[in-house]
Amino acid sequence: MDYFDLSPDKFAWRGSRPHEIETRRADMSDQLIFDVLLVRGGIREPDSLWPPHDPTGLRRLLDAIQTSSYDALKNDCLVYFLLKWHQDGREAQFAQELAIPPQFVSITDAYWHLDSGVDAARAIGLLSDARVHREYSSKVIQALSLAPNPSPLIVRFVRTVKPALTEPGDIDAYLLALAETSFLEAWLYQRSFPDDDKMRGRLLQKIVEWCFVRTSCCMTTSNVTLIDNDSRTA
Repeated sequence: MDYFDLSPDKFAWRGSRPHEIETRRADMSDQLIFDVLLVRGGIREPDSLWPPHDPTGLRRLLDAIQTSSYDALKNDCLVYFLLKWHQDGREAQFAQELAIPPQFVSITDAYWHLDSGVDAARAIGLLSDARVHREYSSKVIQALSLAPNPSPLIVRFVRTVKPALTEPGDIDAYLLALAETSFLEAWLYQRSFPDDDKMRGRLLQKIVEWCFVRTSCCMTTSNVTLIDNDSRTA
C-alpha cells in the first residue's frame, strides 16, 4: 500500500473513475484484460474487487493478488498495472526497485492502455516488441474497436503484431477494418481463404452488407445536404 496515494483527493479510483472502468468492461463483453489476468491467477469474481472504490477495497484487491496462484513476478506486474492508474509515473520507480524485466513492463503497459482506453494506439507498439508474449488478441481488437477511429488501429495491430486470428469475430473485425481503409485489400483478404472454406462465404457476405450500409449512409447524407440546400434556396 505504501506506493499508493490513499488521500481522498488523490486516490486513483476516486469520483467517476470506477464507473468509467465498469462501463468499459461492459463494452468489452463484460471482461477487461485485467479481469482475465486475475481469473488466471485463481481470483474468482474479479468484478467484485476491481475497480476498488476506496482504500479498503484496494486493500482487499492487493490481498487477493498477494495470495494468487501467480509467482512473485506476475504479482508485481499486477501491482504495477494498478500503480499506473495514478498516471504520474510512480510505477516506474516500483518496477525499478523490484527489478521487473523490461518485457514484462511493456506487456503490462500495453494491457493498461487497452483497458483504460488512454492512448490505446500506444499498445500496438508495445505488443510488437519481439520479447513480449502475445496473448488475448480478441480483447486487444475489442479495445481498439472502442477508439474514435478504430479501423486503422485494428489493421495496424494485425499487420504489426501478426496475431493468429482464429475467432470468427476477430476475422470479421479485421475484414471490416480493411474495408474502411481499402476495399481492394478487404476483397483480397476474403479471397485468401480457400473456395470451400465456410469463412470465405461469411466474409463475402460481410463485405456485401458493409457495401449496403455505406451506400445507405451516403444516400442519407446526400438527401440531408439536398434538403439543407433547398431550404437555403427557399
